[in-house]
Amino acid sequence: MEEHFNFIISTSIMLFLVMNPLGNLPIFASILRHFSDADYRRIIIRESIFALIILLIFLFFGNGIIKLLHISIISMRIAGGIILFMIAIKMVFGRSQTADSNLKEPMITPLATPLFAGPSTISMIILTRGSSQATLETCLISIIVTWFFVSLILFTGRLWEKLLGTKILDALESLMGFLLTVVAVQMLLDGIHLAFPKV
Repeated sequence: MEEHFNFIISTSIMLFLVMNPLGNLPIFASILRHFSDADYRRIIIRESIFALIILLIFLFFGNGIIKLLHISIISMRIAGGIILFMIAIKMVFGRSQTADSNLKEPMITPLATPLFAGPSTISMIILTRGSSQATLETCLISIIVTWFFVSLILFTGRLWEKLLGTKILDALESLMGFLLTVVAVQMLLDGIHLAFPKV
């Protein structure tokens, strides 16, 4: 029981870092800046539900997809580590937060995917599901817990922006980027060790 609980906590933290809600918050705010507070909340709720559906699809069918494409878990781990490392570096050193200024309401893209349920998050779910410690139940709980807190942060995004300000949000993003860099390097090392066990 304790082992499952620890797995859920560690997986949820890792997914939270990968989803990076604080780093994405200014982008969400920029995309939705022309909408009222009520519309902002409505869109966030809808897009977060779309994102959850996408994550669950890859939880239940992700391993089948990679088997169909003849992709090994080792390849996924190394590729996931590279992707995470690139994302983490951008988080540490900052990134452009430009967005389209038109009034068209976003639907699924770019909010639900790739900003919420992006390639790195999907890769992480597939890798986690293939872990020897993972069960369907623990992975499902981890995803739902993480999804809830990420959605809550994005839902209250305008309040966070007013309370913390852009500089503090940028600092938090850099800190999360550093932690994610460590996770990415460890994932790469694990993948290399599995590919070359005698090295």
